[in-house]
Amino acid sequence: MAALVGCAAAAGYAVKALTVPEPRPARVVDADGDADLAHLSIRADPRLVPVTGHRLVPGRPARYTFTVTNAGPEAVRHVVARSVKVAAPGTDDRLAVVSVSDPSCWGMGRVECIFQRLGPGETRTVRVVVNTPDDRPPRGRMTINTFLGRFTGPVGGTIPLEVIGEVRATTGRFP
Repeated sequence: MAALVGCAAAAGYAVKALTVPEPRPARVVDADGDADLAHLSIRADPRLVPVTGHRLVPGRPARYTFTVTNAGPEAVRHVVARSVKVAAPGTDDRLAVVSVSDPSCWGMGRVECIFQRLGPGETRTVRVVVNTPDDRPPRGRMTINTFLGRFTGPVGGTIPLEVIGEVRATTGRFP
């Protein structure tokens, strides 16, 4: 910098040294650690809605939406959102996912999202389309639970997911 100022001064240019404070990086909390995640929340549609028509029909697509919000003052990394089908004992518990709108999410037997970073005040809305079971589900109802989580340390070769906050249910009723 001194050489540059000296050369500019020698050339007859006025040089003013500016001291600009370096921006302080925003703190980022890692959901995988022991951070306070009380500012994270999830909402989910209470009802499963048919993609076509006015009522759910077994074997036809239905949709629902869930929203993840970071209402805290700091960015959070590695936030996990998961949707799973609630199944009666002895029935198929796999969710037949047709599409998921967010590129941080995928669906194979369940919907799982890993949001690499949610900034302060940031909200992510995910739209999901699933196929309903071909046969009429037990008691004429299909329930999908959606919740937030964080991965904890490995246990016996698996990496468990700890649930954060409340579980939100989306329910569809078949005629």
